[in-house]
Amino acid sequence: MLKVDSKKSGYTLVEVLVVVSIIGILSSIGVVSLRDAVANARVKDCALNTTAFLERVANEASRLSKPLCVKRLNAQTLAVYETNSCNDLPEVLFDSFVIEAPASFDCGADFGSGQDIDGPDWAAEGGLFEPRIGLSALPANGFVCVQYGNESNYGVAVKSSDNNRVIPMWNIDGLWNQLQ
Repeated sequence: MLKVDSKKSGYTLVEVLVVVSIIGILSSIGVVSLRDAVANARVKDCALNTTAFLERVANEASRLSKPLCVKRLNAQTLAVYETNSCNDLPEVLFDSFVIEAPASFDCGADFGSGQDIDGPDWAAEGGLFEPRIGLSALPANGFVCVQYGNESNYGVAVKSSDNNRVIPMWNIDGLWNQLQ
């Protein structure tokens, strides 16, 4: 009589399908989390870079002893003009700052600013950086907002009247956090 070996080698089709399904679910969760993390990192980076650019414009206005106006040229570009008024801009740019798409300086009228952010939108209305003896050339208050794509993640470079510097912040889930 023949002995039949009842030991199986390998996995059944059902076992393989269950493992593949679990791996698929876990990887889809990971992709969504990674996408959100990338968007948050880009918004933070844009807010920090915009803040550094605005500080540099203030330093240039003081160094040259000439007023400079910062205003949005297009959705991805902030332009700097040597002028006494942001309403009458010359054709020649003094300097510019460009961010990569899908980030933009066009956040719309309501980006969840709340009580922490007040003053004019320098990107839309223009911000006049006038040299002052002993103080920064920054305007009294205002901000530049950055949005990443169509996400509800915003970064902002904000200057309040009680502070003599631009502070980078970012908004996640409606809460503003100051960046260091």
